[in-house]
Amino acid sequence: MPTPKHVAITNALREECRDLPVGSRLPAEKELATRFGVSRMTVRQALDALAAEGRVERAPGLGTFVRRPTVAMGPGLTSFTEDMRRRGLRPSSRLIALEQVAAPADVADDLGVPAGTPVMRLERLRFADDEPMCLEEGHLPIRFERLLEGADLEGSLHRILASAGVIVDSAGRRVRAAAAPSRDAQLLRLSTGAPALEIIDIFYDTNGRAVQRSHSRYRADRYEVMSDLHRRPAADLEPQ
Repeated sequence: MPTPKHVAITNALREECRDLPVGSRLPAEKELATRFGVSRMTVRQALDALAAEGRVERAPGLGTFVRRPTVAMGPGLTSFTEDMRRRGLRPSSRLIALEQVAAPADVADDLGVPAGTPVMRLERLRFADDEPMCLEEGHLPIRFERLLEGADLEGSLHRILASAGVIVDSAGRRVRAAAAPSRDAQLLRLSTGAPALEIIDIFYDTNGRAVQRSHSRYRADRYEVMSDLHRRPAADLEPQ
């Protein structure tokens, strides 16, 4: 079955938006209709789809402008790779460091090992559509040393663990606002001291053992954290 015209136009413009700076103005509907040989209504459908994805912003009377979609981190357990692909973004990573280190006190506490225990430290810069999104520092128990050294660490770490029979089943998360240090800001293409989301995740396998501690700084202009909140039954509430 042939691809509907408005879908084909959406796909073409999505690729163009990836290469354009934020704030760039797209051609007018009439110009796009002529270019693709379709009606303005069809072009409008494509632009509406891109606006729903957060890739463009439509300003009545002014035009359509390129923006970058915000990634919402929900309450479900998903990986960076899954989050990006779900939003139509191309995930990738650049390995910065893989080394054995002595576990600092906070890392040791989260992994459930004595301070100073040898652990593997993994640092990666994570991208979406070739734009840096987060700087991730991970620590894993030393038993994963050989697995990590022989793996392609520019892909999904959870998939690598799964290939060894280690399934990430649950996680604990701490989130706070932080100012990006100079080195982090440079890697993330931010100004020094720009706001960032600092997130610490401790991932557990199906046996409840900690398999990874991830300390990441996400670009605050591209990320938000979402949760579903429910009021407790009235009987559980304390009297005011």
